[in-house]
Amino acid sequence: MTRTLRPAPWLIPLMAVLCALPTSAADGRPDLPTLRAELRRITEYDAKAPLDVKIVRNQKRGDLTVTELTYASPKGGRVPAYLVTPPGAGPFAGVTFQHWGQGTKNEFLDEALSLARSGVVSLLVDAPHVRPEPWRASLQGTALPDTLVRMMVELRRGVDLLASRPEVDAQRLGYVGHSVGAMVGGALAGVEPRLRAFVLMNGVGDYSRSVLEVETETRKQLEGQLSQEDFAAHARKLAVVDGVVGVSDAAPRALFFQYGRSDPWVTTAQVTAFIDAATQPKLAKFYEGGHELSDAARRDRAQWLRTHLGFAEVHAVGPPMISAPTLPGPTNTPLPEWAKTRPVLTIPGMEELPVRRGLTYTRSGGRDYKLDIYLPVNTFLGPVPVVVLAHGMMHPDLVPFVRDLPAFTGQARWLASQGFAVVLVELGSPATGAERTKWFTGAPELQKRMDAALTFVRKQAATEKLDGDHLCVMAMSAGGLWGLAPALRKAPPAWLRCAVAWYPLLGAEGVPTGSLPIEGLKAVNGPQSPPFLVVRAGRDAPGLNAVLDDFVKQARAKGVPLTLEELPEGHHSFELVDDVESSREVMRKTALFFMEHLQP
Repeated sequence: MTRTLRPAPWLIPLMAVLCALPTSAADGRPDLPTLRAELRRITEYDAKAPLDVKIVRNQKRGDLTVTELTYASPKGGRVPAYLVTPPGAGPFAGVTFQHWGQGTKNEFLDEALSLARSGVVSLLVDAPHVRPEPWRASLQGTALPDTLVRMMVELRRGVDLLASRPEVDAQRLGYVGHSVGAMVGGALAGVEPRLRAFVLMNGVGDYSRSVLEVETETRKQLEGQLSQEDFAAHARKLAVVDGVVGVSDAAPRALFFQYGRSDPWVTTAQVTAFIDAATQPKLAKFYEGGHELSDAARRDRAQWLRTHLGFAEVHAVGPPMISAPTLPGPTNTPLPEWAKTRPVLTIPGMEELPVRRGLTYTRSGGRDYKLDIYLPVNTFLGPVPVVVLAHGMMHPDLVPFVRDLPAFTGQARWLASQGFAVVLVELGSPATGAERTKWFTGAPELQKRMDAALTFVRKQAATEKLDGDHLCVMAMSAGGLWGLAPALRKAPPAWLRCAVAWYPLLGAEGVPTGSLPIEGLKAVNGPQSPPFLVVRAGRDAPGLNAVLDDFVKQARAKGVPLTLEELPEGHHSFELVDDVESSREVMRKTALFFMEHLQP
């Protein structure tokens, strides 16, 4: 299966611009539309047939109820499951769970009990390969494709069961699958429209390709048992039930991919293939640990499901890491999933820091542009140094709400808790049209607004107890195109003490001549430049990193004091999507860099 780069829709954040999507290949495999049509056909069933639910026993867990039951499978036999229900009449959200290959329905029981306390009804299904005889089916050899189809059909029947419950709101249904449950869940996302949100944990989305290219022992065994024609037929049957087939047709259903950084069973290529195949809206996060995943992943599952299914808050230590903000005005543009996440480093007390909100720093195009100032607790000691944040590319309809999004407010809060005043600026959008050539044509205007914000902050210094002679800028993603401009001048102001750029976009089609950072670099007097800290995410888009590497090389050649921090396994927006200690360490190093250069 070959890959090709497809431009993301312009409303999608920059981190998705260079997604690689699976396409039809020259190896004779059917194209995606053909596979999707076949997937829909083989997962059809009689939804009007009786569910024939039989209760095995009821258990009370405090005021929660765990019902062990079976229901009739459209493929024959019975499906063992738990139904976990909270007290009351509802209406409650509903979630279906499918365990990993080494487990049973018990894997998610504790998680379902926790969700029940927040108003969720859960159905936990035993996969066919762990059921008692005569209901058991195999995941081995040539039986695998048919067993995966059985799992999907029985999970769809489980959705029927949830939707039929009087206490369940059939408009608020979700799915959580782990490993083989994620493989099946990916395919299910393309055929089950009643499920609004899918969590796919450590799944392989292109297992048919893995059998051919990764699991060579499995391939050898099959080739030894089958004729060439039968092996080809088996591979094709597997291709139909690949997770990439379903997630490529999942919209508008939301997808959340979770992966353990040390998982020995899932390769980087498999992770990339599954995520890249998926439609928007989607989010991918990476965690410490292996195939079993961590408590942080469990916390995020619950909080992400809450944003899509709408149930009560799930208890967690510290601020919610994923939440849907209440925006102060209407918008017809969906909020991207990454914008609901918070940085992975949280500081005790950061939620209580005071904020000066909605200060107008300039007026342009008939509207006011505003900023917020997050103040540390140490302002009573005197004026505090300032960090000014430059956000990246967003849909123009969402830019007015940048100061309300957890991805940015969380960034401002953890930095302010280090003793700096942090200015979160709404800079606007550089896009002057939907065509890709117009996405960044307005970059010079954002550079001017960045200058206006810095000027405003210095004027407000006395009023807000700020040290106007000690400012640094911090640019993220496409913010590199406009946030670094004040530091890339022949004579940068003396009060601009440093510049930080995380995974910066430093070149893009359509940026007007003279506005690129690499062009500004040519004018600087290197040793007179403020110190730079650049963070490079190794798993970022290759094109973005190529421009970044060239910038670093030229800056050092000119004598610019530049520190490069590398995250070889880091992704774009690492502080949001890589919940690992290396991300937190780079964040701490960033704070130390500010301390070094902002201390009077």
